[in-house]
Amino acid sequence: MLNVCVNGYGTIGKRVADAVSKHPKMKLLGVTKYTPDQDAKLAVMAGMKLFVPAESAKSFAAKGIEVSGSVEELVNMADIVVDASSDGNGVKNKQNIYLPKRKKAIFQGGEEASVGFSFNARCNFDLAAGKEYIRVVSCNTTSYCRIIKPIGENYRIKNIDALLIRRGADLNDAKGSALNAVDWKAKSHHADDVRSVIDVPISSIAFKVPHTHCHINSMRITFDGAAPKKDELYGLFKNERVAVLNTASTSSQIVEAARDTGLKRFDTFVPALLMNTFMSNGSDIFIAFAVPQESVVVAENIDAITSQSGILQKNDSMRMTDDILGITKIKSQLENMFS
Repeated sequence: MLNVCVNGYGTIGKRVADAVSKHPKMKLLGVTKYTPDQDAKLAVMAGMKLFVPAESAKSFAAKGIEVSGSVEELVNMADIVVDASSDGNGVKNKQNIYLPKRKKAIFQGGEEASVGFSFNARCNFDLAAGKEYIRVVSCNTTSYCRIIKPIGENYRIKNIDALLIRRGADLNDAKGSALNAVDWKAKSHHADDVRSVIDVPISSIAFKVPHTHCHINSMRITFDGAAPKKDELYGLFKNERVAVLNTASTSSQIVEAARDTGLKRFDTFVPALLMNTFMSNGSDIFIAFAVPQESVVVAENIDAITSQSGILQKNDSMRMTDDILGITKIKSQLENMFS
């Protein structure tokens, strides 16, 4: 049994902790919180052991939050740490905690690529085996990799122009994009992130808009030779962590479908390829997809643990992770609703 802890119990951390706690080959030792807030109480209510900075224990106790020990004690007990701290704190934790203690760790996409091996289960699971430090790439990059990899295995990609319409904030965020503005950035980091996983020519531009449902991404892919026809994409993604939707026309429809099917936190864990956006022009195709920014990287975090530790091979790991998260059922339900 692999001893795992989650350092940071926020948007990603709480979801990863849930998945680890259900994994038959992992033991969730506990999670950390640095502020005695509602999420700290939620972790305890969910039956998780909570660890906090030693100097903060009294502030947690004053709010009636049961603490099981210090962050340092938790890390000492763990075989692997999933670092789900806020952007930029992961690299600090690596320098100040994980390196001195010689602890393997997995970081999130908000960290710079230099923090560890850039990981996507579909693309480079085997190459990550035994790595001391792994970075699960961001939600958008994860989704690009899941979609580009199957296409690139069957067709020769010459170039990709990516356009991202980014959600302004996560649902639990009090900050985000301006109400009366659309922000943009040419040559956004997403192309570099994709190239850190897949050797593919890609450029990207990102717009941030004031909504919270999901990211909407699009790609114009130019091929060297034959381009895939619309009907051929269904076969490519039949067994992938991608839902292929025919009739969805708004992000709110997808969110409502997740709500109506009773998914916890409305998490779908898979990007939704929007087939009614498909266009073809000779050697080019255009396609868009929706990214559930809060949940899509959860599967990758679990597979990163198994790859890093060597407890499972790629196919077994991805199949077990899909079962734990219910990905196959979720994908099927979404595809049936939007058929």
